[in-house]
Amino acid sequence: MKKIFSSIDIGSDSIKIVVCEYFQNKLNVLASTKRKSDGIRNGIIVDSVKAKESIKNAIKEIDLSLGVRVDKAIINVPMYDAEYMINEGSTTITNEERVVTGTDMVNALQGSIYNKIPKSRELVTIQPIKYNVDNEKKDLYNPRRIRADKLYVTSMSTTLPKKNIYVVISILQELGIEVIDILFGIIGDYYEFKTKEMENSVCGVINIGSDTVETAVFKGGIIFNSNTIKTGSASIDTEISYIYNVNPKQAEKIKETFAIAHKEFASKTDVYEINNKLGIKTKINQYEISDVVNSKLREMLEIAKKSLNDLTKKEISYIIISGGIVNMPGFDILAKEIIGDKAAINMIKTIGVRDESYSQALGMIKYFIDKLSIRGKEYTMFDDEKYLDLVENKKNNINNGNTSVFGRLFGYLFDNKED
Repeated sequence: MKKIFSSIDIGSDSIKIVVCEYFQNKLNVLASTKRKSDGIRNGIIVDSVKAKESIKNAIKEIDLSLGVRVDKAIINVPMYDAEYMINEGSTTITNEERVVTGTDMVNALQGSIYNKIPKSRELVTIQPIKYNVDNEKKDLYNPRRIRADKLYVTSMSTTLPKKNIYVVISILQELGIEVIDILFGIIGDYYEFKTKEMENSVCGVINIGSDTVETAVFKGGIIFNSNTIKTGSASIDTEISYIYNVNPKQAEKIKETFAIAHKEFASKTDVYEINNKLGIKTKINQYEISDVVNSKLREMLEIAKKSLNDLTKKEISYIIISGGIVNMPGFDILAKEIIGDKAAINMIKTIGVRDESYSQALGMIKYFIDKLSIRGKEYTMFDDEKYLDLVENKKNNINNGNTSVFGRLFGYLFDNKED
């Protein structure tokens, strides 16, 4: 089966869409796009018309890039008012072989939350903490193919108020997108950057977004608690705009192209010339602007660090820090100063999305694939007809002189595989 997956990261600053093929245990990016968003504040859709138009434009761009229409996706939802519940459930093994299957694992999970979710809330994720069979206490993570009469599970489920989810899903449905799975974007961050050592430890994640800083604690690969703080990288733009009397777009450009996260690495002689809102030419010194940025980032990291400590009493061994702001020169040094050696700032290595702002979109696909693998399920978001259209379109592009990296990648992927 040709396995194609797509995800949509709906953020306050931008909409990111990634389409990947999963081949030989590796994700290959077929297309990606990042478009400015509108109508979204603090991760919440506040103007459905503007938000819909933003998402529509991003989908249109990804469709044009692929040459086929994306109509299924994994999406993220904001973590506000998230609740976490540990539950227990079980199911009887009824197949003739008395062997645990992926279906039995799902049935046990469903049993663990049966009649336990209030009508005003919606299930976002449910993850198995451990399985056991019959009367044995082996604390299994994947009991598939084990002989048993009964399967027991301890699960962690997360829920949100329905209103937080339905407005997003309704917009996507109007745009012809079937939502295959929903999860918190910060789970995507974890899955993109986690290591084997992190999977066996208590791990914190900090995502610095445009309007919010999200924090979460994972244990054994499972999210146990989270928090959303109303501050983010856009506050740096506001500060720059106020100090230098420039408009927000100018401030954002200065931040992204000139400022340094750690002022000790900034030049005291380099200047950035710009006309301010009054039309007056202004010279901005790199060291001075970096001092402003440094101060705001320190404040955010300190708040995030405290938030993680409030989320768990257990010792955190690693802290993943993500978000587009980590691309800024000197950020890794600053993070180490505030967070210490626990700070883990890893760059995305996947060709086609080497921009840290894609971490949630890419990681959400990895999470979904992992979930399918554990349950022994085969799935793809592109049927055979759509897949063949995709291959034909890309081959035509190559034959018409497309010699880009993506063109060569498609040639490799689609000409060297067996069914």
